[in-house]
Amino acid sequence: MKLSRKIPAYIKTIKFNWCKKDFMEMSDSYRSIRTKFRKGTMLSCFWCGHDFVNGEMIALAQPKKGRNKVLCQACVLKIEGEI
Repeated sequence: MKLSRKIPAYIKTIKFNWCKKDFMEMSDSYRSIRTKFRKGTMLSCFWCGHDFVNGEMIALAQPKKGRNKVLCQACVLKIEGEI
């Protein structure tokens, strides 16, 4: 599992150990908790920057290096090779 995108000087690739496609639904309570404890992180897709709206399903993935990341469903489909 990996994501790749072209950046003017190079291609950025991140490999993931696992990905849970339907991790949880975005809601106001999730936003308030993340804002209070993590300074507003994980409110948008790590890869494409898509801002999550209430009711949207978010995914959780663990990169080989670093902490867990939240992803939108479109990016999860790219990881799984469906797009």
